[in-house]
Amino acid sequence: MNAPAIPCLPENAPFTPEQRAWVNGFLAGLFAPTGPLATPGTGPTPATSDRRPLRIAFGSQTGTAEGIARRLAREAERRGYSPTVQELNAVPLESLQGSEPMVIVTSTWGDGDAPENAVAFWGRIESESAPRLESLRFAVLGLGDRNYSEFCGAARKFDERLETLGGRRLLPRADCDVDYEK
Repeated sequence: MNAPAIPCLPENAPFTPEQRAWVNGFLAGLFAPTGPLATPGTGPTPATSDRRPLRIAFGSQTGTAEGIARRLAREAERRGYSPTVQELNAVPLESLQGSEPMVIVTSTWGDGDAPENAVAFWGRIESESAPRLESLRFAVLGLGDRNYSEFCGAARKFDERLETLGGRRLLPRADCDVDYEK
């Protein structure tokens, strides 16, 4: 029996080489039979009751990060996961202490700040009273504009703070220029 194929972005997908590499690397880790999110004994398309949870949270000022988060969720669902997509402000910190992995897709606003729908989440994790998150497994995809000095600043801050709180990265943070139409 052949192993299931690992999904990857089609060559004509509107992504830069850096974005394509990050997403393809994430998909390889997510869907590999022995990857960090693999559950022993599950196949590429488990029954609905066997689907593994995956939280995809976004911080998006103009909708680009939200759109990428929703596309990632559709692909994850097609591959046997049970994804939930929500804005970062709606993510309770207590829910991050479980075993559900989380992918953050976020843009940056202003001088390296989080978008409006992620500001409250940043305030909660930045707080001195933020809980330890040792069981959190996470990945961060940052979208930004290389013309700004704080390129992907919000993604960098989320990534560093989650690690400081004890979270473990599934993949290194990827910082992508959103001008991928070129």
